[in-house]
This record gives sequence, C-alpha cells and structure tokens, in this order.
Amino acid sequence: MTGTEFITIKEGSEPVIHWTSVEKIDHKSQKYVDYEVKRTGASFFLAMLLLLPATGVLAGTFRWVDDNGKVHYTDQVPPEESKRPHAKLSPSAQTIELVEGQKTPEQFEQIKRLKQLRIDQQKVLTLQKDSDSSLLRTYRSVEEMEMALQNKINTMDSTIKIAESNRQHQEENLKSQVKRASEMELSSQPVPKNLRDNIEATRRQIATYIEKIRILEVSKQDILKAFEKDLERFKSLENIRNHPELGSNEWRSQGSNVDVGVLSMISCKPMACNLAWSLAKDYVKSRTNKPFVAETDTIMQTASPRDEKDLAILVVRISGKTSETIFLDTSCHASSLGDEFCLSETTKNARAGFVPYVQNGLKMAGH
Repeated sequence: MTGTEFITIKEGSEPVIHWTSVEKIDHKSQKYVDYEVKRTGASFFLAMLLLLPATGVLAGTFRWVDDNGKVHYTDQVPPEESKRPHAKLSPSAQTIELVEGQKTPEQFEQIKRLKQLRIDQQKVLTLQKDSDSSLLRTYRSVEEMEMALQNKINTMDSTIKIAESNRQHQEENLKSQVKRASEMELSSQPVPKNLRDNIEATRRQIATYIEKIRILEVSKQDILKAFEKDLERFKSLENIRNHPELGSNEWRSQGSNVDVGVLSMISCKPMACNLAWSLAKDYVKSRTNKPFVAETDTIMQTASPRDEKDLAILVVRISGKTSETIFLDTSCHASSLGDEFCLSETTKNARAGFVPYVQNGLKMAGH
C-alpha cells in the first residue's frame, strides 16, 4: 500500500519541521520507506525529539545524502545508494553507527596511508607518554627538579675544573721542556730524542684536555636546555592534573574513514621541517583558542573535546630515513554527535587548510 501524509510541527507560530512521507510500502516487499525532512527553523533537533516518542517513525532508519545534497531518511538503504556513506539512527534520532560507502582505488590507497600515519602518530604519542610518566615518577615538584639540576651542574663544573687544572699543569710542563730544548740549541747541543718526544706528548695531552673541556661545556649546555624543556613539560602536566576543566591530554583518533578526502601531511627535509613545525604551530593557533596540553619537539596537541561541537587538533613530527613528515589530525567528542562533527565542513576545513598554509610559508621563506 502506498500513500502520502504530511506532518508539520510548530514552535509558536513558526514552522520548525515539515515531514513528508513520500512512500509507504509493506516491509515484506523488501522495499523501503523514504522520508524527506525539510528544516525550516532553528529548533530542528528539538522537533525531532518531540515527534519521535509519539510516532516512533525513525526507529531503525538510515540517513544518507544524494548527489544533490538532499538528506534522506529510509528504513533501508536502497541498493543503488549503498555505495554512499550513511548513518544508522537510533529511535531517538541519534547516530549509532557510521557506515562507510564504496571506495575508489585512490580512496583505498589514501585510507592505507592514513592508517600508517596514525600508527606512526601513536608511536610518537607513546614515546611522549613514557617520557611524561618517567618525569612524574622522578620528580615531585619544581623545587626538586631545580635541586637535581644544580647537583648535575655542580658535578659538571667540578669535572671541568679538574680538567682545566690538568691542562694548566701540562702547559707549565711544556714551557719547561721547550725552554730546555731552546737552551740546548743555543749552546749548539743536540736536543735528545726523548726530550723532543716528551714535548710532542705534552702538546697532545694539552690538546686532549682542551677537547675534553669543550665537550664538557657542550654537555653542560645540553643539560640546561633539556632541563628547560623538562621543566616546561612538568609544569604543563601539573597544570593539567590540577585543572581538569582545561581538558586532558588523552588522544582519541577519529575512528571512521568515511571522509578521507584530505590527508593533512607534508614531507620535508629537517632544515625546512624546522620552519614547517613553527608554521604548523601558527596554523593550529589560528584554528582554535584551546590551550596546548602538549608542545614538544615532536608533538603539538590541544586539549581533548569537552562537548559535541568541540574539536581537538594534534600535530606530530615523524622522522624518516631521509626526510620527516608533519601530520595534522583531528579528534572530536566521544559520542555519536561528536563523530558527526568530525565529518562536518568545519572539521574538514581545519584539515584542508593545513598543507596550503605551511607550503605557502615555506615558499615565502625560499624553501
């Protein structure tokens, strides 16, 4: 049996949703029921919730979009439309499953690349998580970190002082040896071979101490630089722990490959990647005002989403044999509405704008 029926829900005097049942056919016929929904007011979802408990019309239906961008709600996905991405809805019109449509060979290749990028991404995140855990296990406060640093610097300074003292001692020995050799030459006496050998050995020893001191000074600077990074990271972790309202640093990758039209990644040589990394930071800041919960040499991550319309951004720097890859990924709230937001134009634009932004910056810098 077929027929047509119209249902209009109003909020005050304003129509909110007009529901047209285009076709109603017995389920046993294996045909489908097509519902066209036209949104005419801001309270679309409220109207849906008002309608469903009374009628249960959407129970077990699917939502899909045709070539013209028209949204359809059907109790079965028509065979000719099954190649399209579609969503399975709960009786309350919530998305309970996102079903991927048929993929082209190019899309399959892109999905494969995305999966590998996320595997590499997870490796970077795991390394950082292990480093964070070690940092928090080792130190309990900033004061404790500063005390440990001072102990390291004192030890380095003592070692440098000893090496410098030995160098000065050898310099005195060299002066004495050279003076003796000069006196013998002035008196027309041959300089013994053992004296000449001692002079060369002393000079080599002095050069060894100079190199040792240089290496110790470089190591000292490396310790100070590493400490500054560890201190900044420790403060960030403490801030996250003390202020949960800022969000967590746990990352939830978008689980669906429904929209893989954009791979936000750029490959570059280390020198160019240093600039690209700085440009990536500027880009993330231009896309969100959320604070960074991680900002290291290999990770930039904003706080986790706190609601269905919230977007988190993660950028990782992946090392390769001859080049590096900078990969931007997005994450949404752990809910069906969050999953839908991850497929929205807002999210897609955030990913799509990344590569052109970085490439333009590199081009302007002559890379």
